[in-house]
Amino acid sequence: MYLLIGEDELAKQEKIQSLKKQLFPPELEPFNYDVFSAKELTLPLLTQALGRIPVRAKNRLLVIKDMLKLKSALQEYCVNHLKAQAEKSTIVFDVGRMPEERNIFLSHMLKITEVAHFKTAGSVNAFSLARAIEKKNADSALVLLADLFKAGEKAERILGGLRYQLVKQSSTLEDKRKKVNFLLETDVNLKTGKLKPEFALEMLVVKLCR
Repeated sequence: MYLLIGEDELAKQEKIQSLKKQLFPPELEPFNYDVFSAKELTLPLLTQALGRIPVRAKNRLLVIKDMLKLKSALQEYCVNHLKAQAEKSTIVFDVGRMPEERNIFLSHMLKITEVAHFKTAGSVNAFSLARAIEKKNADSALVLLADLFKAGEKAERILGGLRYQLVKQSSTLEDKRKKVNFLLETDVNLKTGKLKPEFALEMLVVKLCR
């Protein structure tokens, strides 16, 4: 199972086309490929699609667009039962922009799927990253951090932007002290090369979101 996150629709379609080529020849696509809108999808429709036998192919390919719009019963099914029921299907879930608030369904799906990140429309900066951290939304914060690195942003600049935003937003002296300690620890890890920049900042984000 795959989870495609981001708003670069062209790049996501290229990923889906690549999966098609791996699974079946073009002339068999009508028999082996289904696309569903999460908002319109029902459990009977999904189980019916999962029950179809691949035609001269190892697996069928199912794409579910706008995954976060799935109804609650379908979300529960995807988390607890889908993997066992999808022996003959490769399933691709699609998410555009990550939600600012923590989403329990998304957190579960991130653990049981192979995740691919794509560009998010608009500018991603330390402010949007700090906002996700303040909301304790580690999933969104880590995706935003990955977007910053993909955009060529340096770890030191990201850390500097976070320092300015997070210290300014501290609600209490104790909260400010805790954030400063985490930021200083990360700064040392970057300057000494003790940790890779990406890993050092990922650790920082996780700590700040607790």
